[in-house]
Amino acid sequence: MTILTAKKVYDLNNMNVAAQRAQLGTLIMGGAVIPAVGTLSTVNTLRYNVSPAVKSATATHAALALTVGAQAGVTTGITQPDVPRTITIKGNVSGITGNVVIHGTDIAGTVVTDTIALNGATEVLGVVAFASVTAIDFPAETHSGTDTVSIGRGAGIGFPSVINNTADVITHDFDGATDAGSVVADSTLGKSVYIVAGTMDSAKVVSLTYVV
Repeated sequence: MTILTAKKVYDLNNMNVAAQRAQLGTLIMGGAVIPAVGTLSTVNTLRYNVSPAVKSATATHAALALTVGAQAGVTTGITQPDVPRTITIKGNVSGITGNVVIHGTDIAGTVVTDTIALNGATEVLGVVAFASVTAIDFPAETHSGTDTVSIGRGAGIGFPSVINNTADVITHDFDGATDAGSVVADSTLGKSVYIVAGTMDSAKVVSLTYVV
């Protein structure tokens, strides 16, 4: 009969640990595994929950009549966004052209602008998520005495942090299920946006989990 000394037991245990690491890895605190190749590192994640109101082509400003000259710095009649979100513009008839400039702030309070080109009666989506709208610049009319432009709220919800890569967004849910929307990654906060596919109604929750 072979008698194992304490030293031999210690040596055998170390050999077993080395073999496990080389082949399968060994369990460490939290259930993580040390891989044979590669590295492990911790990351911080945030979950952002918000209940946006329904999209509307007139939610930010009702249809405003265009005039012979451009109208800069309109501050009256503006309804503020319910949550940081993108802005839309829409003319009343085909053929309307010109740029509408939205002035305001992003979720961090930084001053931002978005210049959106009119495309007749087609609703055009902006790319900046506004937490507040402070003023709107309207172009001159295309058709004498008949053109109007309305300012709405879009489906884009602004993230509270910069999203550098779309892969940084781990989950995007709407009303308790995975949403079919899309992530817009950008190096600026105001353009880091999630485009919601579901029909928002001020009650259903958009839940975004992402790496920071």
